Amino acid sequence: MNTPDDFSQYHAELLDGIYDCVDRIVLNAFFPLGQTGGGMRSWWRSLHGDDSQLDDKHLREMAGTFSRRLHAFCAKQGIPIVEAQSGERKHELAEPHVPKDPTFRGLFLVITGNAPAPIWEVERNAAGQITEIRHRKNWPFVKHYYFHIMDREWGHVTIRMCGYPPFGAQLILNGHEWVEREARRKCLTAVKDGNCFVEGSDFDAVNRLAAKLQRPETIGRLRELCERWIYSTCLCFALVHEEQKRSAFAYQYSVFQLELSRNLLFLRGTTMNEVYQKLIDRTRAPLDLKQVKTIFGFSHRPHKSAKRGREAVQVVKAVEAHSYDLTVFKVKWGNLTLKIYDKGGRVLRVEVVAHNVKDLRAGKVLDKLSELLKRMREMLVRFLGTVQAAHVAFLDGGAFERWSKPTQRGTRRLAGIDLNKARNRHVVDAVVALSTRPGGFTLAQLAEAVQQRAGRSAKAYSSRNAAYDLAKLKGKKLVHRVKGSRRYKADPSGVRAMCAYLILRDKVIKPLLAGVVRPFGRAPKNQSPVDQHYVRLREELNRTFETIGLAAA
Repeated sequence: MNTPDDFSQYHAELLDGIYDCVDRIVLNAFFPLGQTGGGMRSWWRSLHGDDSQLDDKHLREMAGTFSRRLHAFCAKQGIPIVEAQSGERKHELAEPHVPKDPTFRGLFLVITGNAPAPIWEVERNAAGQITEIRHRKNWPFVKHYYFHIMDREWGHVTIRMCGYPPFGAQLILNGHEWVEREARRKCLTAVKDGNCFVEGSDFDAVNRLAAKLQRPETIGRLRELCERWIYSTCLCFALVHEEQKRSAFAYQYSVFQLELSRNLLFLRGTTMNEVYQKLIDRTRAPLDLKQVKTIFGFSHRPHKSAKRGREAVQVVKAVEAHSYDLTVFKVKWGNLTLKIYDKGGRVLRVEVVAHNVKDLRAGKVLDKLSELLKRMREMLVRFLGTVQAAHVAFLDGGAFERWSKPTQRGTRRLAGIDLNKARNRHVVDAVVALSTRPGGFTLAQLAEAVQQRAGRSAKAYSSRNAAYDLAKLKGKKLVHRVKGSRRYKADPSGVRAMCAYLILRDKVIKPLLAGVVRPFGRAPKNQSPVDQHYVRLREELNRTFETIGLAAA
């Protein structure tokens, strides 16, 4: 069951379906003994009997053996090896080689490329005794191997492995591939465009399948996937099975990157485009969304869903990606990114990306996957709530009057929020901009945001000033402190009210008064609907001023 969010509920009548799915998953595979110098020495003794040959030369020879064995195997089996150049995207190089046979299982491509890696170096004294085993200070660029594998459950899986001991690896996969295969196995209708299910799919069935990926059982499935391929298809070129067994070489797994998306299928593509463009226009300024990118394509989206009587949809199929205008806006906070963009003709995707899951503060080992996804789901729902609050903002009749009145917190009397003062306006603006921050914001971050807006130095507006201003907002229940931390979050109702004020001031009062004080000349031929409203409002406002005898200075 999806956690409901304000944005989806508000547009429920316009939606044909909704599903949540785990997208990209990147796991780190590491050999625990190989993470310390002492551990490496102990493992080498288990492998060779002693450490007399543990030196830089023999470590390089192991990397060379890896390469020679792999090239010989691929030449014998007819598996292509592609050398990737700097800047080339590995998944694009792999696309022409993906097997067309749906029953194919196993390795179908190897891509090689240079990348930085932690390489051990061994120091010995004049007597030949080891004095230190340490990582090189600057990670050198060494050969990495990208094994592209077709798995029966997870589809296209990539294992990236370093050729040097302790052969660190990453497993890269996509949750949509697993859902697609489950749908095919259960004969469910699912139409896939890239890594997204689009119109023609049974979204309720897809959502039920995708929900399984967020359950604890997924941890076992991922571990089985790793064990199925990493030893027999990748590590075997560095250490044969007998060497793996003799040296007790065994990987452990942790989560490195995760993506979780909520996909909204609209009834009409034109409706989706209208909702999305209005959302961008209304939230970009209040939420300080600086990263808005549009990739242009076809201008017309499908107006309606497929008619009855047309060709039936296959159980599972991939459709060609249509090059509609693609607009992406995103909010990036450290290693966490929140973004919204359109997929295909009628799907709007909201996505949370953890570029490094350490920023989720829930652990990194594979057993923590469910908790990590739970935190990402909470971030996604909160982000949509904040966007919706900024998108559809409103003020009740007495909001400004209540804000301006003082409040009492315990024995402390706090001044009201006078929005006629520039400092208070900057604080409100900064709080709204920081409201999308997944973990909340600190006083230092608020102070920095206010300094940027007011053009003040850190000395003129410090964290102490921010604490005082934030206390006034807390008194009005516009923000609250995150329990057990020194961070603060803006309530959705508070964001809605503060955005309403910003919109009222910047989009209504200022443009109207500017037009009254400095009347425009001849109007341009092509005016947007908003500009047409402004013109009519200014004309009526001028007549009102004449009636009441008020002259614009």
